[in-house]
Amino acid sequence: MFAWVAKGKERNVMLFYILTASTNLWFAASNWLYVWRRFMSFGELGWVDGIGFGFSVLLEVPSGALADILGKRITLIMSNIAATCGILLIALGNTFWEIFIGNLIVQFGWALYSGASEAMAYDSLIDLRKEHLFSQVLAKSNLVMSYAAAFGYYVGGFLYDIHWRMPHIVWGLSYVPAIIASFLIIEPISDTEKFTMQGYWNKIVLGTKELFIPKLRKYLIIIFILLGVYFLYTWGFIRPAIATSFGFYSKEQSIILPVLTLACAYLIQFLPAIKRRLSTSAGLTILSTMLAFGFLLSALPIGYWGIVPMFLIALAGKFSGPWISILINEEISSAYRATTLSTVALFSKIPYVVGAVVIGSAFEDGYLMQFCLGMGLTILVVTAISYSVIRLKSD
Repeated sequence: MFAWVAKGKERNVMLFYILTASTNLWFAASNWLYVWRRFMSFGELGWVDGIGFGFSVLLEVPSGALADILGKRITLIMSNIAATCGILLIALGNTFWEIFIGNLIVQFGWALYSGASEAMAYDSLIDLRKEHLFSQVLAKSNLVMSYAAAFGYYVGGFLYDIHWRMPHIVWGLSYVPAIIASFLIIEPISDTEKFTMQGYWNKIVLGTKELFIPKLRKYLIIIFILLGVYFLYTWGFIRPAIATSFGFYSKEQSIILPVLTLACAYLIQFLPAIKRRLSTSAGLTILSTMLAFGFLLSALPIGYWGIVPMFLIALAGKFSGPWISILINEEISSAYRATTLSTVALFSKIPYVVGAVVIGSAFEDGYLMQFCLGMGLTILVVTAISYSVIRLKSD
């Protein structure tokens, strides 16, 4: 019986890789801005994104608690079905409101996914008594994510040439394997509870408190800078807007994005070795500084050399995600892991929710370079403050 369970939980790890691949085929990443702009201005786009991400933020921690109580399997099934329906509604929409509603449905799906997938993999390893392998599983997952994203970026450029709706249509359909994989998951033994409203709210409160334990508290500033700013750059319209300012349009972005993604995927395999040589505080500080210089260089009219700051930002973001995830998973108990990861995801989205409308209006008025300069300087100042706090609390 135990052998059968172990085999099932090992299958969960393979399904985790399938989920990662299926949910990261970003066929619309290099052209979504041009599609959405057919139906709205930059200012309106800021409102759509701001409200959509705000809706996602409201769901972020509750969805993690739901995953801890109802189970990761059910949460992932709901997540992938919602994402599929939302993306296809955007793909086939002809009005501002159809895109707006489709975006809300997608954000709902992504909020459910956040935290649940990694928590499912980690808890499955705990059942197998192999949780020490999580960093390796996460590294392989990030490699799979990078290859899937690069493939989606590249193919998306050709799909856009066929018809401007095609990248979104194929993107929505690419979630079907994730739906199938979700149904095949065997729920980890640990932590799934019968749902009660009292238990639900207790999970939210206690899981959020876990994030502020002494071992994590000193890193919170730099964690939220790295995750928040990279989310701001990657998930909104800042990256395609910056790329466009350098002269990189849909076709160029469909080549540049996979090149950068594959380069980061190659380099991220050295993360375990780097972590052995650098302390967490030193590593995260270096990544945050790299992120700052990426934005500072983006404020300059450097033309095709703009690929350099785009690479710096991508590398900082790709390294910080798994580094921070490993740190949190090592310190948080299984009972609250999904909730705490969702709390991190929530705080990382707040900068975009707060700034999306303002950023959209600024871009509409031609203040992109000023935004990049201000962002870079702000990151440098906050990074210096964070490093001082870490040193002070480590003494």
